[in-house]
Order: sequence, then C-alpha cells, then structure tokens
Amino acid sequence: MSIGNIFEIGKRSLLSHQAAINLTAGNIANINKAGYIRRRVDLNALTAGLPQLGKMGLTLRGNEIVRVRQRLAENQLWLEYQDLGKYESSSTILSQLEEVFAEPTEAGLSNVLNEFWNAWNDLANEPESTANRAIVRDRAVVLGNTFNRIHSDYKSSQVQIQSEITDTVNSINHLLNQIGSINKQITQSNSMDLLDQRDQMITELSKQLNIKVVEKENGEVTISTDGLILVSGAQVNTLSASFSTEGDFSQVTISIDNINYEPNIRSGALAGIVEIHNEVIPDTMKKLDELARTLAARVNEVHRQGANLDDISGINFFAGDVTGADNFRLNEAIINDPGLIATKAVGEGNGSSSMALAIADLRMENFVGSLSPNDFYTSIMSQLGSVVQENDFLLESQTMIVQQLENQKQAISGVSLDEEMTRMMQYEQAYEAAAKVIDTVDGLVQTLLQMT
Repeated sequence: MSIGNIFEIGKRSLLSHQAAINLTAGNIANINKAGYIRRRVDLNALTAGLPQLGKMGLTLRGNEIVRVRQRLAENQLWLEYQDLGKYESSSTILSQLEEVFAEPTEAGLSNVLNEFWNAWNDLANEPESTANRAIVRDRAVVLGNTFNRIHSDYKSSQVQIQSEITDTVNSINHLLNQIGSINKQITQSNSMDLLDQRDQMITELSKQLNIKVVEKENGEVTISTDGLILVSGAQVNTLSASFSTEGDFSQVTISIDNINYEPNIRSGALAGIVEIHNEVIPDTMKKLDELARTLAARVNEVHRQGANLDDISGINFFAGDVTGADNFRLNEAIINDPGLIATKAVGEGNGSSSMALAIADLRMENFVGSLSPNDFYTSIMSQLGSVVQENDFLLESQTMIVQQLENQKQAISGVSLDEEMTRMMQYEQAYEAAAKVIDTVDGLVQTLLQMT
C-alpha cells in the first residue's frame, strides 16, 4: 500500500468520524425536540484492493447518515392514534351533554317529574285546596322549563360542535397542504429535518382522520382515506363540511373536494365529533321529544275528562300543540287561573278527587314506548350514560396501547443521552487514532526526505 493511500485512509477516517461527532452532538442537542428522530452515521468497512501490487489494501468505501426508525411501530402508531383521537374528542363533549340533564340534582328532569306527580297526589288529598292547585301549576311550569332548557342546551351544543367540525376540517386541510409541500421539497433536498416534520404532521393528521400512509423510496408519502387519495406528491385533495337542517337539528356531511365523494370517516377526532353531531344529539332529543309529546297528550286526555270546582270540563292541562321538548308548556289559561285545574269526574261533587288521583297515577302507567314516563326517561339517561362509560373505557385502553407503542418507538428512534455520550467518546477516540496515523505517516515521510 502506498503512502498516498495511507494518507487518503487517514483523511477519510478523520472526516467520517468528525461527521459522526457532529451528528451525535446534534442528537444530544435535540434530545427534547418533539418528533425528532435520532441520526446515525453508518460507517462501512474499509475495503479496497490494489491488484497491481498483488496485495490487498484498505480504503474508505463511504458513510451514510440515516434516521433510526422503528417503521412497524410508526405505522401501528398512526393506526392507533386514529382511534385515540376519536375517543379523546368524544370524551369531553359527551360529558358536557350528560351534564346538561343535571342528574341527579334537584334541577334534573327526574326530580322535576317526581315533584310534578307528587303535586298532583297532594291535590288529590285536598282537591279543594287553592294552594295545592297553585303548586300543581308551578310544578308544571318548572317541568316545561326543564324540557325547554334541555332542548335549548342540546341545540346550542350542536351549534358549537359545528364550529368545532369546521375547525377540525380546516386543520386537516392545513396539514394535507403542508405534507404536499414537504413532498415537493423532499424530492429536491432529502433533508432529515423535513422528514421529521413530515412524520410529525402525519402523526397529527392521524389523530384527526382515518388515513393510510404509503412511503416511497424517494421519501414522498401518499396519504389516502377510505381508499381515496388525499396527498400524492405535491397534489392535494382537501375536505369540506356541509350542514343541512333536518327538523330541529342539523346533519353534517364530509366530502372530498375535486372528486365530490363522501368518504367513510371511521376514526380520528373528526369521526368522534361528527358522530355526536349526527347521531348522539339527534337520537337523544328524539327520545326526549317523544317523552314530552306523549306526556302532554296523555295528561291532557285525562284532564279533559275531568272538571274543576265550577264543573268546567274539556280543558287541556298542557298546551294542545305540544310537539316535543322545545314547546312543552302549560296551557296559558291554567297559568292565569289555576282554578281551572280539574280534580273530579264530570257530575261528581267538589269533594271528589278522582281525576287528580288518575293523573297522579299516570306516573305508574306504561304509555311512553311501553314504559312509564319516569322509566322512559331513565332509559334515555342509561343509554347516554352507557355511551359515556364505553367511550371512557375505550379511551383509557387506547391510551395505554398508544403509550406502549410510543415506548417501543422511542427505544429505537429516541435519543438516549447515555448512548450518545458513549458513541461520542468512541468517535473521538477513532478520530484521535486517525490523526495519529496521519501524524505517524507524516513523520515517516519526513524521515525519508531527510535520508535522501
């Protein structure tokens, strides 16, 4: 091996290990940077030949800087983040919707219903009591206000969710455009920082939408949802949300721009809030409307058959046009004159309380979907509570799954200070060894020159 070859080996070794030292220092400097994937210099074996001399020599074949990735954990994380995003976005909203009913406080509909029935029972015990009639009226007004409040709060919640859906769609579109832009830049410059940014954006995107990611050899990624391309190279197809009104509540439709297609949004934060907007809120309110409408109709039916102390009959207790919780209210005539409340059957004396007792007994009658009013309301709350509990359970489980995968990923891709410091010392020693080789060869050359 010639002296020139030895110098070349030493020079390349110096440069390679200097690059390794700088890269290791960069890893240490970015140890707390979110989304940072540690870098490694892959120092290949020194192999080459000098066939003209009939001997084997060594030259530096090259080095390569690589991002140390756990691809399996990354891909699995992007899948699991989709479910986690759905459960996280649903958790807070579902809890707020449950709190609207104010159970089991005195302001809850369950307690208000019981006080309404109790007021009728007290009136049945003293059918000629003016005070008890006023209490029945007041309890009915509170009942109407409670129905109205719940309906109004749910409608307001849906309006707020619409804003959240719009914000989420805008956030998704922003991420898609950024990833498309990075795809274009990566083809021009395979920057490690750009790749880190891209992966971080994909992670954020996976929390908001169900996606599939395919990475090409040149670093570009193709992202699709429900089999439809969202990002391919620098080309981006964005999402849009459109709202339509059905009855008292609205529905939202998510579509992909440019191709006018409605994908199946199964997971991610967007899926969670869309499901609550389109299903949970309308379904819950439909049941509450059924309770309000049926309760008003049945009480009116019984009340019309009775008479007050002045033998006036045929009067509705609640308004005759009640269609749901939003317009559930007491008959204006009874609000103005509680004396119109019927307590007896037509033809009975004023001491009779058969009608008041009949209305009080409606609390036990199964006339709302084969259940009593209180039991039907309990079923509404049970169903909503089950949705909340199931979501909380799934959120807890999914959080643990994601954490385990994050740990697996960090064990490979994360920066360990102890490991990096050990590598730093190894590279420094190798650098010093290469320097000594050059210094030794230089000394030999000087000696040879002095001998000539």
